[in-house]
Amino acid sequence: MLKTISPLISPDLLKVLAEMGHGDEIIFSDAHFPAHSMGHRLFAPMV
Repeated sequence: MLKTISPLISPDLLKVLAEMGHGDEIIFSDAHFPAHSMGHRLFAPMV
């Protein structure tokens, strides 16, 4: 059990965060974030 981590954070998100390396970036956004146009510029895979 992870005592200091909020239960609101999903196991999938914890896995992605654990697999991130130096220079990796993650975007937390709402439904109105222009992911399609920004994704091409950032070269970011959508999870």
